Amino acid sequence: MPQRTPYQPHGTGIYRRELSVSRTEQGAIGELVDVFHHFRARVVVRDGVVAGVAAESVRSPWSTCREAESLIGRLAGMPLAPSLRAAGRYTPMRAQCTHMFDAAALAIARLGRGLGDVVYSIAIPDRREGRTRATLARDGEPLLDWTLDQNRIDSPAPYAGRHIVGGGLADWAEARLDADLAEGALLLQRACLISGGRRLDLESFARARDVPGGPVGSCHTYSDEPLRRATRMVGSVRNLTDAKGPLAQES
Repeated sequence: MPQRTPYQPHGTGIYRRELSVSRTEQGAIGELVDVFHHFRARVVVRDGVVAGVAAESVRSPWSTCREAESLIGRLAGMPLAPSLRAAGRYTPMRAQCTHMFDAAALAIARLGRGLGDVVYSIAIPDRREGRTRATLARDGEPLLDWTLDQNRIDSPAPYAGRHIVGGGLADWAEARLDADLAEGALLLQRACLISGGRRLDLESFARARDVPGGPVGSCHTYSDEPLRRATRMVGSVRNLTDAKGPLAQES
């Protein structure tokens, strides 16, 4: 019988996320690992077009998440594009496992930019009185370091005064920043949203529909019919506060 993951109380831990892309002969593999998830997406490209995407659920929070492996193939036929958001414009992200989709979208964007392997490492300590510091490194080198107060980035410029939600941060980043910074900013924005899951002992909820404030309508599991069936994959959470080295080793 799987054992519940001991909950590290909110306010004492660090949310960590790692996204990577590895080039292959046929395209690339995107991978996402964090406290709650571990997904891989293998992207095959022919003549500048996504010929196919196959995903693997290494570690997923709900019983229905794996069902999205059959949905990620909807990206087939998409022309390569350099934006992280291009995949979501081609097929609705909210019908997918969004984290599986994130892995595929990053791989596609990197292929669209003609770039090679990359590893993004993100750390966001639990908020205290609404404040925290969110950092992102690329291939071990610091790239972004935001001080957050609730939903607002306090520093540094030019991010200061921008909002994580509801302020058009993604549009602004892609319009005003160079491609490397824009890619990093979108990844860090997304992680800031997901890091809030550390507020709850998620493995104490047997069913997804019982989680207070659950993101109804945001993904495959939290859509109407799957949400009625989704049960907890006990033991899927990882306490990564003290993690050293690649997060995939923790899965």
